[in-house]
Amino acid sequence: MTVKRYRKRNRFPKFPFILILIVTAFFIFLEIRVRPVLNGFAEVNARSLAVSAINKSVTEILEENEITCEDLENISYSNSRITAINSNTVNVNKLKSSITLRIQKNLSDIKNREIHIPIGSLIGGELMHGRGFTIPVNISMSGNVNTDFISSFEHGGINQTVHTLSVKVSADVTVRLPNGYTNTSVETTVLIGETVIIGEVPSGILYSAK
Repeated sequence: MTVKRYRKRNRFPKFPFILILIVTAFFIFLEIRVRPVLNGFAEVNARSLAVSAINKSVTEILEENEITCEDLENISYSNSRITAINSNTVNVNKLKSSITLRIQKNLSDIKNREIHIPIGSLIGGELMHGRGFTIPVNISMSGNVNTDFISSFEHGGINQTVHTLSVKVSADVTVRLPNGYTNTSVETTVLIGETVIIGEVPSGILYSAK
């Protein structure tokens, strides 16, 4: 007499189901933990790179065109004393346009710049932050730039005033990452030049008693 044995077949194999769970959990971990950390590191590095690109751009334009404060401001004198300082609108607008275009170009030239993120920072926890081997990540940048000039006066001593001319640059930077995009803002001021305005030295200084 022959006995037939039947194997009980699983309708749903376990291995593919477990594999799907592992892959799903991995992507959830990437989205919840890794992506914010990656974006944070990218934004910090992007701001640093953007400030360097802005400073480089302003310096390049000033040196290429040999721009000085005298080219941007008209100074009026009376009896060898400065009585008024007015901006040279034409030169200022030309310089603003040149600086803005150069900054946008230098930002766009930042392509596939490699940054390194410690694995401990991705895993999480204060004890692991900044520890372990680093993972290289390539970032690229672009941005919208706004440029403006700031003329200010500060007290520089007895009957002296320091006049400074600076260029203020604001940039909204888009950072392209392997997993998408992130945005950050950068604002910095670059000194173009300064002038010490000296008035007549007073014969004495009166202090009021309190």
